Amino acid sequence: MKVSDILTVAIRLEEEGERFYRELSEYFDGEIKKTFLELADQERAHAEIFRKISDQENWDEVDSYLAGYAFYEVFPDTSEILRRKDLTLKEVLDIAISVEKDSIILYYELKDGFVNSDAQKTVKKIIDQEKEHLRKLLEMKREST
Repeated sequence: MKVSDILTVAIRLEEEGERFYRELSEYFDGEIKKTFLELADQERAHAEIFRKISDQENWDEVDSYLAGYAFYEVFPDTSEILRRKDLTLKEVLDIAISVEKDSIILYYELKDGFVNSDAQKTVKKIIDQEKEHLRKLLEMKREST
């Protein structure tokens, strides 16, 4: 598998993240809604960055660990989650926290596959933003208990 294939997965992951947070925002008000919408906007921006990177690079093969991890479904099916009428904010946040952790792991591995240091720096910035998403979600979880 080529790194370009992993970038395709990263783009899909970010698009799913945008959809996930946007759909969740419809079920909440106030700061929670605002935060989910901000996260959705940032995920959309990440997808665009990965699209630009994928257009600029020539890629080597990646190891089977990264290939396998990339095709593990990171974002759950939002419609399945939201069908549950008894779903609590804590459960939603636990799902989002898990997703952000998985994204961070994938992007660290992806970053190491780049030969171009500019691409590595760009992905590192996305990792930092995903860490900020994780921090926000953890803070929301602390505040909700």
